[in-house]
Amino acid sequence: MRSTTSRRAIWAALAGLTAVLPLQAADLSITQFRVRGPAGGNDEFVELQNTGAAPLDVSGYKLNASNASGTTGTRLTLPAGTTVAPGCFLLLANGASSGYSGSVVPDIKYSTGVTDDGGIALLDGSGATIDQVGLSAGSAYKLGTPLASLGSSNTDQGYGRKTTGNGLPQSTGDNSADWVKVAPTAPRASTSPCAVLGRSLSIADATISVRNGDDQRMPFTVSLSEPAPTDVTVHAATADDTATVAAGDYDAVDTTLTIPAGTTSGTVEITVHGAKAAGPDKAFRVNLSDVSGGDVTIAKASAIGAILNEIPIAAEIWQVTGRGQVSPLVGKRVATHGNIVTAVGPAGFTMQTPDNRADDDRLTSNGIYVFTSKAPGVKTGDVVDVEATVDNYFNLPELKNADITTTMHGARLPKAVTFGNNVPSSDPNALSCGETNFQCYVGMRVTIDNGMITTGNLRFSNEPFAEVYVTANGKRSLREPGVRYTVPVPDGVNLPNWSGNPQVFKMNTADFGAVAPDTPFNAGTTFRAEGVMSYAFGMYTFIPTKVDIKKAATLPRAVDSRPFYAVRVGGLNTERFCDTNFNTTFTCSGGDTEPTADEVKLKTQRLSAYIGGVLKLPDILSVEEVKSLQVLQGLAKQLGDDYPAQYEAILQPGHDPSGINVGFLVRTDRVRVLDVRQLGADETWQDQGQTAFIHDHPPLLLTAEVPSIVGRMRINVIAVHPKARQNVDKTGTTADRDRQKRFLQAKSLATQVQAIQTDRKNRLAPLLVVGDFNAYQFSDGFTDVVGLISGRYDDSQNLLKLGTNLVKPALWNAVNSVPPDDRYSFLFTENFGNIQGQSPRQVPTHQVLDHALLNTVAQGLFLQMKYGRGNLDAPVQTLDDSASATDVHKAIGSSDHDGFVVDLIALPLSLF
Repeated sequence: MRSTTSRRAIWAALAGLTAVLPLQAADLSITQFRVRGPAGGNDEFVELQNTGAAPLDVSGYKLNASNASGTTGTRLTLPAGTTVAPGCFLLLANGASSGYSGSVVPDIKYSTGVTDDGGIALLDGSGATIDQVGLSAGSAYKLGTPLASLGSSNTDQGYGRKTTGNGLPQSTGDNSADWVKVAPTAPRASTSPCAVLGRSLSIADATISVRNGDDQRMPFTVSLSEPAPTDVTVHAATADDTATVAAGDYDAVDTTLTIPAGTTSGTVEITVHGAKAAGPDKAFRVNLSDVSGGDVTIAKASAIGAILNEIPIAAEIWQVTGRGQVSPLVGKRVATHGNIVTAVGPAGFTMQTPDNRADDDRLTSNGIYVFTSKAPGVKTGDVVDVEATVDNYFNLPELKNADITTTMHGARLPKAVTFGNNVPSSDPNALSCGETNFQCYVGMRVTIDNGMITTGNLRFSNEPFAEVYVTANGKRSLREPGVRYTVPVPDGVNLPNWSGNPQVFKMNTADFGAVAPDTPFNAGTTFRAEGVMSYAFGMYTFIPTKVDIKKAATLPRAVDSRPFYAVRVGGLNTERFCDTNFNTTFTCSGGDTEPTADEVKLKTQRLSAYIGGVLKLPDILSVEEVKSLQVLQGLAKQLGDDYPAQYEAILQPGHDPSGINVGFLVRTDRVRVLDVRQLGADETWQDQGQTAFIHDHPPLLLTAEVPSIVGRMRINVIAVHPKARQNVDKTGTTADRDRQKRFLQAKSLATQVQAIQTDRKNRLAPLLVVGDFNAYQFSDGFTDVVGLISGRYDDSQNLLKLGTNLVKPALWNAVNSVPPDDRYSFLFTENFGNIQGQSPRQVPTHQVLDHALLNTVAQGLFLQMKYGRGNLDAPVQTLDDSASATDVHKAIGSSDHDGFVVDLIALPLSLF
């Protein structure tokens, strides 16, 4: 269920405190940050400073972030061995695409950005928040009044922390008072000069656990940042909070503490009275004032004394779990009796309430994980009594520090929840657990009769084959019709919202030994299983105790060989098939450099294995994202070396600033090319006040003769690659601009298609429009690119209105002939935010971007359309491992798209 131990942090005892305290309980502070810079939204950094007198080991500390809706997530966990010297700095920066652009080299990088109106927090190794700053009222991280967002302007501006008179970061508990805008920013790293801090005095928080009625002494340490030449005195006094003197929680203290010259610390001791019954955790404060001697100022004047009541509360499991991800008894010691062990892992076990004691609230779970840190001494079917502390381990309710007594063996296991067609729910407006889809099942037994693995294994840390995404209804996680989930349906658009597939969840097959560690699984594999539900790393996760594979999907999965009487037309986005030359505005590779000659050679070999071994040597293949004719000619030669086929490479440069183009590979041993020309290559539009080309990759029309039942048949094939849709579902001027450009591109191509259809010499010729359309087979609510090009545009389903369709008769999308669960050519992992209590909820979605549109002649000759599987269904590790294969497996990972073929009726050339 989880692999590391955590302890209850001080903040858990402070829930419900009436006072607002500046909870900066460590010497490490956030001192400067920006969440956007000259390079864009990822051009961000966070500067930390150690303001203490000793080196600070920050191993395991976390940088967390929140958006304006309060959804939080960890951006970075500081690696083991990370230390910050006194007065020195640590610079954390975003290393993602278009990330941190500053000249000061960061110490550690992270890869997920912080929103412009969110917030950041620094957490220690136990998860306690030690510093935080917010940019909106909705941020989960902020103190007092948050700062104003600096907006979406890509300029070098951020916030810096004010300092006190002795050079320490100011911490009043109010962000608006402690921070000031800085422009330009001046981040400091571990290599920067350390600050010289003045002598200061601080008091540290303290925690004590109450297990009976005995009195205990609670020491509070008061420290100097450096020794003073004379005695230092300071007044210390207690103050009530949720713990009060009147209630007998502790004895008041009002005293003067002296720290002798040449020393650095003293102690204030408070007597805390015990308790005889379970009750809430409480807290009081110790405040410093009136310091004198040694030229000293007070850096941290208030400490929190947390009194943790650990007298166990008798509770059923469902009372412990409650309805949310955080237990209503978090931090409390509980005693729960007579529960049945349902699964055993290497560091803990799950137990569940017997059926006859289960509550009738479908929103609470009757199961929970007991963390033992080592192999537990219980077996499945044992009946146990457990006394333990309730913890919330990264949103997983669990019991820890447990005393376990086994009272019986071999009990019948509680009835399992069956996951299938209706559970978990596929309707985001009627989730299975109320506000979530899985929380009420966490810790409980689950059976899955018709499961499907929808992605290959992810790769995690030292696990090359880790978790997979699955469904329990036997179906792929497909993109379905409608406007993207969470995006408002535009006015004048008659479409629903697509669900976002809330029924998708993860499966960690090896955690409880159901299969051996590092067992690979390909997407499309079907299974039945039983196990328990959990939550890990921001995703609800099924951990099986038993898995039976019903049908294992193999890779690669090639299309059928071309029938001898057929002509085969295909399409493949080659994913940045680049040469070694950086001679364009941006790199073709999309990275910092172009590939090396060896990398181009390997890419060529892998694409050859895919085209020949998976797509089975199409007669005409549309290719997208190819840099140059020369690199495509290299692929044509490689195909000729690897297979009994001769290919000609055809490519005409377009206008893409990174140099990617569309082209063709044509089998000259079967096809005779008559003509090749770009369509609408010189058409322009007004792009935000500037005249620009409509088509970055002008459609490329190939006219050829192929063998057919009537001698030689004329055929027209158009290779296309319209603008990507990465901004379509967003708001703002960039989204408006991108939608308009896609609309104009589709309208331009539709006009060209209609001209070909009405040309007398093409009247009886099959026409196919093929390639990566960067659009679905249905409307996204904004611009139905495929529908416009095919003559099936419906204004009522689109924000941008066309009026009358341009293509008549309409083209037919051969994707409609493919079995519904096989309609995908691209895998896109989307972040749907907090739909299920997760932050964020990542869902891999299968979608069709690569289409084949056929005119009526081509449709009459149509035999089949097939996608060749070699890229999307593989485990991440397999994509890398396959590069060294010497057979068809080298095709796996050749691109981020799966290509397709369309077969039309024809006869072999040898018959003519």
